[in-house]
Amino acid sequence: MRKIMYAAAALALAAAGTAVAEDHHDHMEMMSKMVKDARIEVDVPGPMKAKMLANMRGHQEAVAEILAALGKGDGAAAAKIADARLGANSPGAAACRPDAKSGAQGDMPMMMASHMPDEMRALGMTMHMQATKFAEEAAKVKQGGDLRPALAELGQVVQACNACHAAYRLD
Repeated sequence: MRKIMYAAAALALAAAGTAVAEDHHDHMEMMSKMVKDARIEVDVPGPMKAKMLANMRGHQEAVAEILAALGKGDGAAAAKIADARLGANSPGAAACRPDAKSGAQGDMPMMMASHMPDEMRALGMTMHMQATKFAEEAAKVKQGGDLRPALAELGQVVQACNACHAAYRLD
């Protein structure tokens, strides 16, 4: 009789736990529907969206490589990565440049710029210009030298990325 009572109690607890978990899941789903993403939607055609997302992932990869170089104390390598892949004159900066809409940077940057709000492009250019400042600071770091000034500049690069991602999202 005791075994039956224990089994019944265990079954009741399991059922109650399942019900609580389902209620929690339903509650979380309802909350996610109630919380609206307040970022500005940027309507970009599919292939261009893929290109923009690939550019941004490339920026993330560059930051990771920069951090790895700084971790080794190699400011010169970090500077080279930043300048080539994130800096104001890097290919990824072309759509953010002030003259991008004119076609001066090429067809793809012009098309991308035509879909980006001016404020979004300005935030992007801020990131690229800050990356150039970082590259200049990182180039000064000698093996075993003080990384703090370079890291402070790199922090500004990431903050510029965060500001854009907080304000905009691709549709």
